[in-house]
Amino acid sequence: MDNTGVTLQVLPDYQLRLRFSNGSEALINMSHRLHAIRFGRLSSPELFAAARLSDGEVVWDNGSFCVRASINELLDSMQMNG
Repeated sequence: MDNTGVTLQVLPDYQLRLRFSNGSEALINMSHRLHAIRFGRLSSPELFAAARLSDGEVVWDNGSFCVRASINELLDSMQMNG
């Protein structure tokens, strides 16, 4: 997937909106993944709100630790959870 032109918006309740250059959007609800080891640190509202895009990944970084998820991974998780 070409991630050029993708924009990210952090929404309330641990949701992300990805907008693609072709006009499509994906709404990703991360709240169900906060109990997993991989994303557990994102339960901090401040850290979750600091999400940013970098090289085709969504990155959460507070200086002590960093959580990264590729756009493709997030889209796959959205499909698995309806």
